[in-house]
Amino acid sequence: MSSGSTFFGERGFGRQMRSRNAVTHQIERAFAGASLPLTEGELAPPSIDAPYVIAHFHGRSRADIDRSSFLPGLHMEDFTYMTARAVEYYLPAVLELMLIQPYDFELWVHLNIYLDSARRDDETTLRGLRPAQHTAIADCLELLSQEIGEAGIGFDRQDAENAAKLERLYRQLADPAT
Repeated sequence: MSSGSTFFGERGFGRQMRSRNAVTHQIERAFAGASLPLTEGELAPPSIDAPYVIAHFHGRSRADIDRSSFLPGLHMEDFTYMTARAVEYYLPAVLELMLIQPYDFELWVHLNIYLDSARRDDETTLRGLRPAQHTAIADCLELLSQEIGEAGIGFDRQDAENAAKLERLYRQLADPAT
């Protein structure tokens, strides 16, 4: 039984593309060591936005992050104000939400903006993740780049191209020699 189909895209000629299930398991493995931020200080550094992050996430586990309770336009902004530890803990749940079909266009818009912030040289939270975590994010984006252009409901070819560009960024973060 194969875990995916052969990918003949821009960078992956003949490379095995992972299935949604395999990508989900890879995300879980790559972020398995992250622990729930227990204190307000572990969740968000002191700032004008910290009370909102704390109100939205304090005491919530990854399992509590689901489509019925996660409001992309509100909660994805919170990631900008979280500690690196909190991002490492909660980001996998959001990536896994993004892999649920039908794809959530609003979530994609906000996740795309957040993940793209790693392009900035002064961004340290996403850039500070481990190579295995960058690879898991890249594999998630690769799968999305192949599927969201065909998903409809607001998605178009540009969304697929944006996912592919982000995939390349996270592959480079995983292995700067590439």
